[in-house]
Amino acid sequence: MLDPLVNGLIAATLVVAAVTALLSLLRRATPQFVSVAVLGIGAAAVVQAGSAFVQFIAGPRPDEPGTFLGYLLSSILIVPAAWLWARVEPGRWGNGVLCIGCLTLSVMIVRMNQLWVFGG
Repeated sequence: MLDPLVNGLIAATLVVAAVTALLSLLRRATPQFVSVAVLGIGAAAVVQAGSAFVQFIAGPRPDEPGTFLGYLLSSILIVPAAWLWARVEPGRWGNGVLCIGCLTLSVMIVRMNQLWVFGG
């Protein structure tokens, strides 16, 4: 896995999670810049998953390939699902869903990196 991309993705998800948590507490609608940031995170997650899959196929594999591939697939699905849910519910709870989605993605990326580093 590409460390700069992994670290940048984790940092971005944590920042967006903090912003959406604050917006949820303030009972505000999701601003346009948050939606753009979430879509950018989703695109970065797809790039990261693609590069990780290529490295998985071409190089050494983690000790738990099924778990790694499960996290890989889930990592590209969780943010778009949260974004769609937030679009349906644009108020307080939509921001809460985006917060949870971003936190979930950051944990998944950390776990995939652990599987890769310690098992690859």
